[in-house]
Amino acid sequence: MRGNTIMPKLLKKIAIVASIIVTLVGSLTFVMTYQNIGFTDNFVHQWLSSLALAALIMAPIGFLLMTLVSRFVKKCLPNTSDLKRNFVVGFSMAVIMESVMAFVTTLNNLGMTNAAEFAQNWFGAFTLALPLGIFIALMMTLFIKPRLERYMAS
Repeated sequence: MRGNTIMPKLLKKIAIVASIIVTLVGSLTFVMTYQNIGFTDNFVHQWLSSLALAALIMAPIGFLLMTLVSRFVKKCLPNTSDLKRNFVVGFSMAVIMESVMAFVTTLNNLGMTNAAEFAQNWFGAFTLALPLGIFIALMMTLFIKPRLERYMAS
């Protein structure tokens, strides 16, 4: 009987993490795709393909980077409160993740035919989505991550 209760708990934890990833990456790629191509006839297709690419690339990178950035900030700011360190981690994660996500989304939406045009579109997507990304990263770092870690440990 015990084995049957472990699998549903594991599946529930996977579903929670997957829903968080899809929500976060989906909202950011939505903004970035809009910046790249606007609400054109193929917007939904481009957005969903950008969402899939970004989620597959960003999820593993995000988990790894969150750990590395958290350790780095803790090492650099050992006497700083957890709240301040988490703020620095959240802001740093937003900038790093948005830059990579904007690259993936712009590449998916526009390709890389002209480097100057690509850079301009990447920067537009990055700067438009960055405020949302900072908000999301800070909420993740300050509120969601601690609760999620406690839940995952249970």
